[in-house]
Amino acid sequence: MTTKIIREPGSGKTKELMILCLRDKATLVCANPDAMYVKADAYGLSNIHIISYEDYLRTSNLESDKYYLDDIDEFLKKIGCNILGFGGNS
Repeated sequence: MTTKIIREPGSGKTKELMILCLRDKATLVCANPDAMYVKADAYGLSNIHIISYEDYLRTSNLESDKYYLDDIDEFLKKIGCNILGFGGNS
């Protein structure tokens, strides 16, 4: 099952992802891990494993590791995709 969190900016999506990472013993993938660790600290969350998009692309093991991706739009830009839209099931 894939979790999708789609809401307005500032609505707590990143915090929710961090909580899911802790619950599922997963890695959070984001643009700037240093800034994300600062956010986690501000939320009072610790022991979150966070890596950059680049590290994810270089080292991920999709068969055994679990990942939550912060900001799919930024990730797609990072890998060079010019996606104008997307769809899927809720």
